[in-house]
Amino acid sequence: MDCIFLYMMKDRSIFALNLIRYRKRRGYSQGDLSIASNISRRMIAHYETHATVPPIKKIETLAKALGIKPSQLLEDATNVSQTDTLLSDIDSRSIKKLKDILSLPTEDRSDLYRMLNKLLRKNQLEQERLSHKQLY
Repeated sequence: MDCIFLYMMKDRSIFALNLIRYRKRRGYSQGDLSIASNISRRMIAHYETHATVPPIKKIETLAKALGIKPSQLLEDATNVSQTDTLLSDIDSRSIKKLKDILSLPTEDRSDLYRMLNKLLRKNQLEQERLSHKQLY
């Protein structure tokens, strides 16, 4: 699956990759960005898949909607840190949920983290059990 993703990404422009990265970092779907920028979702999809550089007015509008400088949409992605790359791979639903979690009171957040740790531990034990079962 990673190979398919890399293949799909290799033909995209620096602008398209940056638009996707900043959109996801902001927690926006293409529809959310469409509403925030007043640019159609279809046009945003086009910018993320086919466009090399859209008109400067569109770049400025998208940058404003994303809360970044227009130049950030045109910067070479090779200068992007690993953290930025990781964040761009997170789907917008997860980012929105993380924002919701961070808005919780500290005690509620702690409770949620304890529950999450228990669930993750349970999943880890199940994976180890299945792995062990396959060995024998």
